[in-house]
Amino acid sequence: MRRQVTLFGCCLLVAASAIAQQASTSASTPTKPASQAAPQQPAPPANPITDAQAHELMELTGASKMQEQLVTGMTAYFQQRIPFAPKDVIDDLVQSLSKVDLQTPIIALYKQHISTTDADAIIAFYKTPAGKNMIHTMPAIMMQSERIGAELGQKTAQQVFERHKPEIEAALKQYQAEHAPKSGSSTGTGSGSGSSTTSTAPAAKPQQ
Repeated sequence: MRRQVTLFGCCLLVAASAIAQQASTSASTPTKPASQAAPQQPAPPANPITDAQAHELMELTGASKMQEQLVTGMTAYFQQRIPFAPKDVIDDLVQSLSKVDLQTPIIALYKQHISTTDADAIIAFYKTPAGKNMIHTMPAIMMQSERIGAELGQKTAQQVFERHKPEIEAALKQYQAEHAPKSGSSTGTGSGSGSSTTSTAPAAKPQQ
């Protein structure tokens, strides 16, 4: 469920960016200084997407079906993890999930990023054959992109480590030597102090 929401959001933002550039309806974002460590989020649009536009956008993209997906996915997950759960618990879960308000927070998120002008362009695009095809194919593209990114990242990291293998092994030995416990130090100190205490302690005088 979380993946589906994420993929939909990515699809929406990518389409918004592409259409906004073609239509020249949005001002370009000013370049952030290179020295800035954490770039701030862009300011919300002056005229954010309306509720009606957001509902239409959710219908076009299939986001309105997220409630059904939430119920189905969470129920299946719950039954798999707790197969002995009583039926009344499952029924309560289904009913409770069906009442969850997903649209309000999602629409609020749209308002932070999409203007009414961009929303009109996005909706118009999604009604075209190309837009419908994009909605249909983007989730698969995003999932495959994530897999490709993970594979390339792992492969690149392995190549880097192979190139620096002697350095890494030397650094590992040094780290282990610096952090290894002092073998026998506590025992030796304890025994030494114990023997010292024994040898220096005054002997008890016999009673007269």
